[in-house]
Amino acid sequence: MHRFRTLCLVGSLLTAPVASAAPMPVVCVESVWCNIAAQIGGPEITTQALISTPGIDPHELTPTPSMARQTARAALVVLNGATYDDWALPFVSASAPRIIAAQEAGWTVGDNPHLFLDPVAVRKVATAMARVFVKQGLDHEAVQQRLKAFLEQIDGLEARSGKLRQTYDGTAIAAMEPVGADLIQHMGLHIVDAGFALAVMHHTEPSPRDVAVLETALDEKTVKLLIVNPAVRSPQIDRMVDKARSSGMPLVMVGETLPPGLSWQEWVSSIIESVQKALDGASR
Repeated sequence: MHRFRTLCLVGSLLTAPVASAAPMPVVCVESVWCNIAAQIGGPEITTQALISTPGIDPHELTPTPSMARQTARAALVVLNGATYDDWALPFVSASAPRIIAAQEAGWTVGDNPHLFLDPVAVRKVATAMARVFVKQGLDHEAVQQRLKAFLEQIDGLEARSGKLRQTYDGTAIAAMEPVGADLIQHMGLHIVDAGFALAVMHHTEPSPRDVAVLETALDEKTVKLLIVNPAVRSPQIDRMVDKARSSGMPLVMVGETLPPGLSWQEWVSSIIESVQKALDGASR
């Protein structure tokens, strides 16, 4: 009888379900990087974005103790870098892997820091995520399949940008702030007021010359559309936007926070579509 009970116990242990490993916790400063990480890591990870509310500028954010604790407990931390969210670096555990988009993309001082709207940079960051996930023990084949599908979608978005470039290469546009500038330039569009846009991004006063360049472009309609970051406001920006609206110039809204309910691909696709509609309308 004792031997029978022992065999039953051994049998029950062999057939009992094996508890699955807890998902790998990933913390990102921006929700857009968490969205991409979730697509590459799949159900084997969980993501937590420190900033997900639209309209918050990571440049000016004052981090909270809760943000510090979440970052310190992460198995992987993803930052944009490029001076955009460098305040989070001290919170990262020395033992935790980290991915800094600026390092993966080869960013240098003076380049656009909004790397999440640069398909070339996103391609490199997604590949780095897959590499870390596999190294941390996630299923290699599953991660590579998800990465392949994601990169193919980037290919599709770049093809759409290339099609726009065939029609509108060299077309002059204006921008209130350079968020999305890399994506815009992939379309072959030329931002005429780069000085004004960079000053706004750095929270400095645009020079009189930069203001004059933008005002002239809007008054004389030498630009086909105006890119506006709805999260960035000032009396001077509002005046320029009103000037564009009064002249009937198309406005394209490009923020720096992933809109709720959209994937990165859907967000970029919506920007490309908005730009195309604005250009097609202006060319009629």
